[in-house]
Amino acid sequence: MITRHFLHIILLLLAICSACNFEALESEQLPSFDKLYAVSENVEAVDFICKPESTGYIVVGNLKSEENSDIIVINVANNGLQRSLYQITTDFYDEAVSVKFNEADNSVYIMGNRRTDQSQVNVHQNILIKTNLDGIPARASNANIEDSLSAEIKTLGVNQNRIVQLNDFLILPPNIICVGNIRQSSSGNLNRYTQIFDLTAMDFNDKNDSIITAIRQKPDDIVFNNSTDFKIRKGNTPNRLYEVLGQNFSENPNGSVSGSSDNISWHIYSDLNSTASEIIYIGSDQNEEFGDILYHSNGKNYVAGNYIDNDSIFLISKDYNGKNNNEIQSIYSFSEFGNKITSLTEDGDGNIIISTIDEGSANHISYLLKFSQSGTQLEGQNFMFNSTGFYDIQKIVNEGGNSLVILSHKTFDNNSTAIGLMKINF
Repeated sequence: MITRHFLHIILLLLAICSACNFEALESEQLPSFDKLYAVSENVEAVDFICKPESTGYIVVGNLKSEENSDIIVINVANNGLQRSLYQITTDFYDEAVSVKFNEADNSVYIMGNRRTDQSQVNVHQNILIKTNLDGIPARASNANIEDSLSAEIKTLGVNQNRIVQLNDFLILPPNIICVGNIRQSSSGNLNRYTQIFDLTAMDFNDKNDSIITAIRQKPDDIVFNNSTDFKIRKGNTPNRLYEVLGQNFSENPNGSVSGSSDNISWHIYSDLNSTASEIIYIGSDQNEEFGDILYHSNGKNYVAGNYIDNDSIFLISKDYNGKNNNEIQSIYSFSEFGNKITSLTEDGDGNIIISTIDEGSANHISYLLKFSQSGTQLEGQNFMFNSTGFYDIQKIVNEGGNSLVILSHKTFDNNSTAIGLMKINF
């Protein structure tokens, strides 16, 4: 690959069109596509999946107004062209948080948080939507024609006494495992929370069965100890069913949460019914904020995040040894390349690719950085995206070889926004 030392890609908006121009780049560096979707005053890019066999993408976002928020599903061809866009409209303030592909039946599931309106601080319900690979939402056959709902929406569990906000989920047929936060009151302490549902009990063809009850919650007895989880991943060895990563929080003397992290927590489950083995804490107790984890093809685990106090980011190489200590971990910290980790992946050569953003910057600068498997940053292997708030990378996925797909939230000089999807060689 040609060495790129701080290659600065400047994107210029052409009258709010669906593609952007680049400075002169060599042919292998040019994007396969660079497209904008749902250009409006207030749209958010949330997540995307790659369809099987490189047939395209399903992109999920939130379309907001002063009074409401709707979830949008965009069906994108493998060349970046938009095939369709579906807006799921309800009387509630719905925000998508995660999307996953179900290989068992080639369906797509979207998790969302629901509030009664924009002013409501805490989540009222957690919801699930199903679409096919064309992005068409499932709609109950017994729904009335005059119903305003454009999709059958399932409510995940009901807890009248505690506030639950689910953030991520994993499909392990016939179950779906959801992780998030639970608290006793709007100002109470946070705790990690896992709910397991029976996927086969969710009949998206029937609107009369919209509330789904969890078959298991973890932990069974909630102990509020100031912790929160953000990511759930399928276990990366045969004896691990799924793994949950998040972080523990410090508590101020007055009982409030400070927002700083004591350490990153790693919960590993061997089956649906058991509790996690002893929690592994990784990091250095220096107010770390968890970003993402990469289960590398070499069998190693790489965790990335940022230090809250000094605007720098880190990459941890950690071998799981079943003990609650920081043995067999290596920490590499670096600065000047953004201050918040957003996503991790690996390329065809096994190098680690990290996307970062410069949160708080007026220009919303984003970076792509490349590291060796030993954790060393590769010189000249950086992309810098910067053009008046044009880039805010949300997620990166490697499609094979050096082909990288990038989801971005974009803001323009006139304060209009758009969802961006780009495919480049990196």
